[in-house]
Amino acid sequence: MDNGTKVMLSAGELAMANDKDFILTKQAIISKAAALFNEQIPILSLNFKEVVSTEKTLISAIPKISKGENYNGFPYVIMDYPATFSKENIFALRTMFWWGNFFSITLHLKGTYKKIYAAKILANLKDENDFYISVGEDEWQHHFGDENFKKISSLTNDLKILIESRNVFKIALKYELHHWNMMQSVLPEGYKKILNLFTT
Repeated sequence: MDNGTKVMLSAGELAMANDKDFILTKQAIISKAAALFNEQIPILSLNFKEVVSTEKTLISAIPKISKGENYNGFPYVIMDYPATFSKENIFALRTMFWWGNFFSITLHLKGTYKKIYAAKILANLKDENDFYISVGEDEWQHHFGDENFKKISSLTNDLKILIESRNVFKIALKYELHHWNMMQSVLPEGYKKILNLFTT
C-alpha cells in the first residue's frame, strides 16, 4: 500500500467527514453526560457524608469531571467524587461514561484506604451479585474485559485471598448505554449499593 492510498477516504469516511451534524450530536451527548454527572454531586455529598467525615483528606475533596477523546479509541467522561489521590493511597468513587460501551461506577481503594475498608466491604459483598472486582494488573484500566474485571459471582477462588494479595482493591457496577434515560435514578441506586458496603 503506497502513502497515497493510506490517506484516501472510503465513501463512508468521506460521508462522515462531510457530516457536521454527527460532530454536533457527539458534542451534545458528551455535554449531557457531564451534566448528568454534575446532577449527582449533591446526592453523593449527602449519602457519603458519614464516610467522608471520618477521612480528613476527603473532607475537602472537590468534585472533578473530566472529558477525553481517547480511552482505548473512544471518548469518555469521568467524575471523581468523593476522591483523594496520592502515590500510595487512593480513595476514589469514579463514575464513567465510555462512548459506545457503558456507564460505570467504580470504587477504587489503595494503600491505607484498602486496609481500612476492604475487609468490611468484602464481608458485605457476600450476597451481592451485581458487582465486578478488579483482577487486572493496571489500576487505571476501566474496561470490563475478562483480564481486567470479573463478576464476583463468577469467581471460584476465595475473594479474601484475591483481595489480600493485591495492594489495590476495585469493585465496579456496570450499566448498558441503552439505559441512558433511566440513569438519573439508576446512578443514585448504584451509589447506595456501594455505600451500603461501608455501613451494613
